[in-house]
Amino acid sequence: MASSIPHIKNILFTTDLSRQAAQAFDYALGLASRYGAGLTILFVMEDTPQVHGQDFKDFLGEKRWTEICQSYEEDVRQILIGKKREAGMIRHALEEMLTSSKDRLGDRSRTADEILVTRGDVVECIVSEVRSRQVDLIVMGYHAKGRLETALAGSVSRSVLRKVDVPVLLVKLPEDG
Repeated sequence: MASSIPHIKNILFTTDLSRQAAQAFDYALGLASRYGAGLTILFVMEDTPQVHGQDFKDFLGEKRWTEICQSYEEDVRQILIGKKREAGMIRHALEEMLTSSKDRLGDRSRTADEILVTRGDVVECIVSEVRSRQVDLIVMGYHAKGRLETALAGSVSRSVLRKVDVPVLLVKLPEDG
């Protein structure tokens, strides 16, 4: 039984704003151009630690873990004061990434339909956007270094893969350097 590839109408590109993410963005922009698909760029400002604490709580002890969490929360509170300004700077950086990629691909006519800067848990924000925008394809880069780094840094990619029902194109990003 032959199955056909579904039509791609909406692409979500997620980025961590690393310099290397431009390579993954080229894929997203190129696919959007080829399929005439809408393209949304998403950056999530994370306000909770990426590590979920039970293992660390067990290792460090309840008191020390609580101190670390309280310290982190205070840092986040201080940072949030400047988040509006930071969101504008992030949006500007994403627009620059778009311009640069269009120049590299030689397609100056293609643009992003929307540039989103949200705040929250990275995976939950990605999943929420996929559902609310009826996304057909997610494009995201990932950094693969050592085993431990791959396990931690790749956790966003793996979590997204587990929680969505749409195809995800993972683009291995080059090492910085």
